[in-house]
Amino acid sequence: MKITLRALLLTAVGALGLSAQTASVVRSGSYEVGGFVGASYGIDDFRWMGGANVTYAANKYILPYAEFSYFPGIGRKQSRTIPGLSRPVDISYNIPLTDFHGGVHIRMPIREFPIVPYGVFGVGMIRAPQREFNVNVEGIQVPFTSAATTDAAVNFGGGLRYYINQRFGVRAEAKVYKPTGQFKETFGKVEFGFFIQLR
Repeated sequence: MKITLRALLLTAVGALGLSAQTASVVRSGSYEVGGFVGASYGIDDFRWMGGANVTYAANKYILPYAEFSYFPGIGRKQSRTIPGLSRPVDISYNIPLTDFHGGVHIRMPIREFPIVPYGVFGVGMIRAPQREFNVNVEGIQVPFTSAATTDAAVNFGGGLRYYINQRFGVRAEAKVYKPTGQFKETFGKVEFGFFIQLR
């Protein structure tokens, strides 16, 4: 009797272990929360950036999401008429931006492989604060004010998720942003982050 119970217990434990090993890491009905850091590229240079997002897996493929990003410096350029000069001049400067947007991640799972490529598309708002500073234009110190703006923007790109297990994972992603409004320059970002799957 003891041998039979022991055999049944070992069989049940083995079955549970096998089930845990074969369970899919790409699940529907789960939430993911995570953070990321990376670099953006505007007009002039690479700048570090960071943020966080949350996703909900509507199914194994479609993940609606919301995301917040902070860009400490994005290159900008404006053409201004300066008193004392007969022609407009281009003023280049850097300004921090905050981005809040929603969109969708489209996963492309490859059976039970833990590396999952995905595409991403989002729409949201980019906010630039007001900044006042002096600009040197041909030896003349000119006071310059960059007005606060809130502009619509679209973004798109793709990335790779690596599911360490059913709870944790890491990802790499590249996106291109196309803002509207006063500033229309396209800029991009590359980011690396982690995520936690929640039920």
